[in-house]
Amino acid sequence: MREWQDFQLSGMPQLISAMHLCQAVHALAETGLLAELRAGLSREHIDSLSGLDPELVRGFLSYLVVRGVVDDLPDGYRLSRRGELLTTDVSLARLGVYAGAYGAVTARTGDLLTGRARYGVDVHRDGGALGRHCATLFEVFHSETIRTATERRGIRTMLDAGCGAGQLLIDACRRDERLTGIGLDNSPEAIAVAEKLAREHGVADRIQFFVADAFEPETWPEACRDADAMCIVSALHEHFRHGEDAVIELLRRYAGALPALEMLLVGEPELLYEDRENHDDFLLVHVLTGQGLPRDRNAWLPVFEKAGLRCEHIYMRPGAGPRLCFYDLNPRTQRH
Repeated sequence: MREWQDFQLSGMPQLISAMHLCQAVHALAETGLLAELRAGLSREHIDSLSGLDPELVRGFLSYLVVRGVVDDLPDGYRLSRRGELLTTDVSLARLGVYAGAYGAVTARTGDLLTGRARYGVDVHRDGGALGRHCATLFEVFHSETIRTATERRGIRTMLDAGCGAGQLLIDACRRDERLTGIGLDNSPEAIAVAEKLAREHGVADRIQFFVADAFEPETWPEACRDADAMCIVSALHEHFRHGEDAVIELLRRYAGALPALEMLLVGEPELLYEDRENHDDFLLVHVLTGQGLPRDRNAWLPVFEKAGLRCEHIYMRPGAGPRLCFYDLNPRTQRH
């Protein structure tokens, strides 16, 4: 009896249930079953669902009814109010980052801890999934910040180093018909997603995408030299794995490699060591992937100063996930 009470008090039953519900909601979105439930899924239609096992679907729906995600109605199945909230664009994107992009990483935590596997060799995050889901989150929470910064500085060509699925550039070019963009990312999968999204949004003629290393500006395509603004979001902190001096030197190299540069916009997440809003999950995936840990603004400002880059403005968006600070840096101060 005591053992069962301890098990209940530990919270482990809820953890197990949460783990499986995350996998189930992720599967809803990945299989197309979510669209069927949003429209209303009749019992008769289950047998004709393309690419799905009807018997498994029936059992799966029963599980989702038990979990309060789906309502079992006389005419079939629909998402409950809880199900609607769990499957908003933001909810699915946040889940997709951890269950989709980093799921293969966290699943092998034991192997990474013991050295039986190495990140980047035996274990990889899904760059395409990360790009897609971060694009959704960026569009919702941070696109307006980019628009404000570029308009304030009169920017004409924006270079996004580590562009992922290109949402920053796509949104910026949709908002400003005079703006052109250049996107760089070392993930071919992410670049493929970016090119597809640019075509879908009608801005492919104004944005060029290249597979390139955001940390090697000397190897970038010649087209990058025309950029009068550069943005690097949620990437620069990864270079802290090589030490602070390496980050300072990289910032100087950015300013030196782009002669037309008027603005260097650095967007960086602030890591809070707290058990809320997935700050702890954010910490875990950074630890397991060997990335340098994000810093808060008080730790970034001295780094910019040492690089000879004056911070003109800090943009912040309360109530966003991830929580980002955008530092508007003046590269001309470094050149002089």
